Amino acid sequence: MPAVAGVPGDFVVVSHLVVRGTQAEIGFALARAAADVYGSTPRPVAPVLGRARRRWFAANWPEHHQRTLGMAAAFGVSAESAGSLCVDDLNGLPLPGGCSAVWCPPDGIVRNFDIHESVIETTTPAHTRQRLPALARPHVVEMHPADGLSSVAITGNNLSGCVEGINEAGLAVVELADGQGATIRPMGAPQAGVDESQLPRFLLDRCRTAEQAREELHGAKHYTRYSSCHYLIADAHGDAFVWEREADNVEHVVDAGDAPLAVTNHLIAYGIGPGDDSTGGTHTRLRHLARLGENGTADSGRVHAALDEIRAEEAGTAEAVTLWRSEYRTTTASMTVRFLLGIEAGQRYSAPLSFAAR
Repeated sequence: MPAVAGVPGDFVVVSHLVVRGTQAEIGFALARAAADVYGSTPRPVAPVLGRARRRWFAANWPEHHQRTLGMAAAFGVSAESAGSLCVDDLNGLPLPGGCSAVWCPPDGIVRNFDIHESVIETTTPAHTRQRLPALARPHVVEMHPADGLSSVAITGNNLSGCVEGINEAGLAVVELADGQGATIRPMGAPQAGVDESQLPRFLLDRCRTAEQAREELHGAKHYTRYSSCHYLIADAHGDAFVWEREADNVEHVVDAGDAPLAVTNHLIAYGIGPGDDSTGGTHTRLRHLARLGENGTADSGRVHAALDEIRAEEAGTAEAVTLWRSEYRTTTASMTVRFLLGIEAGQRYSAPLSFAAR
């Protein structure tokens, strides 16, 4: 895999992985890459859970089900063992994060991806066969299946899922922590259904429009594995919404309408409110971004300037950085991203990198 940003010694080294073929062939390639980068291996699960996961994927997410067959082949897992092993756990360590994003009608999402420095490691060799800190090796993954929607996505730590991306139909999804750590208990292990990093990939595989995404989300089985999240979702027709889930699976859809829509790291279904900004300034950031829509418009330049003002480094968030800034254009099914490579003498970013899902 070629590195498209960073060199050894930088904050991160970003790889660009392009996979083509059947879903099973794509799964095989993803598993081989995860084994090489993260030292991923199949993990034991209770057979009844393993069977339930396989049935759920086959019925509700057939693209991923087919990829898991390729993942099993890459790990040398036989059909007899498949029910007692989880083969799609292609991740490094979990990543906590705090981010900000804005839907800019009619066709754009711009976002800061903020992360605590503790999950970034610059000295771990790339091929140690050990599990790396979450953001040591992010990937830009292009998937071009012979039997499904092509997509381009950024994976923070999980090659079987992603934290954001866009597909060839122009559906874009970005994930943000939602601040519910005190009320939603993470499972810490795979379950039947989709976890927080699988949900964006699930939508990119299954949906062409925001309306289809709403329906899929209402019908899907969700669980929180490491960090409770909400999602900003938009399509090429100018339709956008935020999806949120509380304890006891209380679900919220916050529609954008014709106006810009901002989201940070707390639930917005109940409005912005004054909030408690003792951890990460999430309410302050949201109020700052909400001002972009006061006149009903938010052009890309104004949004970038506003996000610059609330980058983790600028906001004084302790030991946190804005690791990347991405922009999605739904009408062209494309994205542009810059990665933070160093903070030794101010912020040093990569050149803008552009990718298209078509």
